[in-house]
Parts: sequence; structure tokens; C-alpha cells
Amino acid sequence: MSVKGFLRWMRSGRPRHSRTLTDLENKNRILNDKSSFATVETFKAIRTNVMFSMPKTDSGKVIIVTSSAPGEGKTTTSINLAITFAEMGAKVCLIDCDLRKSRVHRYLELDRKIGMSNVLCGFCTLNEAIKPGVRKNLDVLPAGEIPPNPAELMESEEFGRVISQLQKSYDYIFVDTPPITVVTDAAVAMKYCTGVIIVVRQDVTTFDLMDAATNVIRTTGARILGAVILGADERSKKYGYYRSGKYGYKYGYKYGYKYGYGYGYSYDYRYEDKSDDKDKKDAKK
Repeated sequence: MSVKGFLRWMRSGRPRHSRTLTDLENKNRILNDKSSFATVETFKAIRTNVMFSMPKTDSGKVIIVTSSAPGEGKTTTSINLAITFAEMGAKVCLIDCDLRKSRVHRYLELDRKIGMSNVLCGFCTLNEAIKPGVRKNLDVLPAGEIPPNPAELMESEEFGRVISQLQKSYDYIFVDTPPITVVTDAAVAMKYCTGVIIVVRQDVTTFDLMDAATNVIRTTGARILGAVILGADERSKKYGYYRSGKYGYKYGYKYGYKYGYGYGYSYDYRYEDKSDDKDKKDAKK
């Protein structure tokens, strides 16, 4: 698997391995007129790499953006990629298919009440749900109301028809999905995609979770376009996740966190952070 880009985040004052970011912090990472030159150019480089990774097709290209676990930056990456592709004049649609814990509407300050779930359930038409002109050449399809059966909706024939309809109107369709190892929604949607981008976050994504994510994607038969590494610094570029195109570096750090995702799905990943014990001993001294 190839790395499509390294993106260095500005420090927010919280630990690098923290999974929790506020909506304001995430909004500040959305590309705008005040974004740094380095950030803008990084996404342009990622855009070029992604374009050369996909085969030529007569219809719109569907790109799924996912991650191995929550808190790795997939939603902000989805939005910024959609914005970057739209800036080159392509007609782009961004779909929020994280029907359980949608965030696209928050970061772009949109109304989510009518969206993908409403379309799939037949409560409105696709044209009624799409938010046009969010940015130049960029339309957005929010998640809509939270349904009790997200995976079943995305596995339905109606979801396939929606994607086919969008492919006739747009050059690129970016799909923000839930983390691939947490729920099955992303894997279900991959049968309709041109390729998949995996978002990796330095000091947060573990080797085991990344390995599990790539294995799930391969079982769907989807093409892995590559990975975007967030929070990278100069050292990580030299000694980072990938060596010779392969995932060849395993972190020595372990982190403690527990999270649930959506309707009754609770996943307990427990890692021991021995640095906390060391800090306590130092404090006693």
C-alpha cells in the first residue's frame, strides 16, 4: 500500500495520542482562505496521487474514505479532499454515509435533517436531500435522520441506485464512512466504489488496528488507493508507518481508551500506557 500524503497538524495543546478533538478543532482543520500554504499544497499533492491511482472510467469515480477506528481524522480528510478536487474545476459530491455518528454537517454547518437515510427510506428524493453549492463545484449529501438499521440501508438496492445516479452527475463522489473495524457499514458500501483511502493518525493508529482494517477491505475486493497519515512530522516521514510501500513500523507506545459506536455497538480496546506510571513515579520523587 502506498502513502498518498503526510499532513502535519498544528498542535492543539492536548497529548498527541488523544483521540478526542472538539468540533471547533475539527472545523479549524477544514480548508479555507486562512489555511496554511503547506496544508493546501499537501492536499493538492494527495489529489494528484489519488488521481493517478485510479483507472479511467466513463462515469463518476466513487472514493470511500475510512479509518481503522474513531478519532483518526477521516471526516476532515474526506471534506478536504472533496474541496481540493472541486477547486480544480471537477464537479464533486461529498456523501456522509456515517449514518450513526455523522459529522460532515457539523463541520460544514449544514442541516442534517434531510439526507441519505431519508432518500434510502423513500421519504424524499435525491435532489431534495443534496445541499448544492456548499463550496464552488461542491455539493453535499448529509447523513439525514439517524436510522435504526444503517448497515441494512447501505446494503439495499436503493443505495446502489443512488450511487449510480450520482455517478451520472458528478466527476468525483467522496464517501465518508464509519471506521471499518467497528461496524460493517463501510465494507458494505465498498462494492460500489472505485477505490478506498485509509486515514491513519500518528501516535493514535496502532499496527493491529491498521492490519485489521486492510484485511477487511481486501475481503470486499475493493481497490486500496493508499493511506493519508495525519499528524506527521519530519521524523515520522523518515521512520513512519510505511517502508517500501508496506506497513513496516510498529509503535512501542500503548494507549488507554474505550469507546462505543452507535446503536449498542461497544468495543473495548484497552492498551496500557506505561508512560503514565513513569510520570507518577517521577512526581513522587
